[in-house]
Amino acid sequence: MKRAIFPLPVFILPSGYTRLRIFEPRYLDMVKEALKAEQGFVLCQYDVDSYLNVPQYGCLVDIIDFSQDEQGQLLIDVAAKLVVKISDVSQNKQQLRYGQLTATEDIFWFQQPRQLTDKDKCLQMALEQLFASNVQLNELYRETHFDELNWVVARWLELLPISIDKKQQLAFKSDFANIHSFLHTVINNEFS
Repeated sequence: MKRAIFPLPVFILPSGYTRLRIFEPRYLDMVKEALKAEQGFVLCQYDVDSYLNVPQYGCLVDIIDFSQDEQGQLLIDVAAKLVVKISDVSQNKQQLRYGQLTATEDIFWFQQPRQLTDKDKCLQMALEQLFASNVQLNELYRETHFDELNWVVARWLELLPISIDKKQQLAFKSDFANIHSFLHTVINNEFS
């Protein structure tokens, strides 16, 4: 399937939500097209080393809500559905990028369900506290799954103030044990 691609310095994984401010005409057209065809678009990291700045992987997202900010700019809330592999990247006259999407054959850690253990309660409780204290984040998420370890780990990766390159590396080039250990170290030091 072919979809529009939106490279941004934003990191999102399946079941994640984010709010985007849309003001460039090409991306306003992308939103219109996605809503009209009832299909999503791909949100991916802006990669200076890749053709048209589009990396190998992105996340297919659906528009779930929209509004305007105080300046009248369009705000859209999107929900991430699945990680896709992007190929055959091109752009139209407006420089809106498109790519051919395929389901990834790679099995990533966030696709394999894991149960929370007693050791993981600190990750869960710290994330619940973060959501409770951040009204905007709490309102953005239509669904939460604090009882699912993969969901908790994915949200921490999205929210931690580390570089997007580091997030990409952890999400797509690291195993679950490494990510799990990293998060326990960071969260235990911060919330203990």
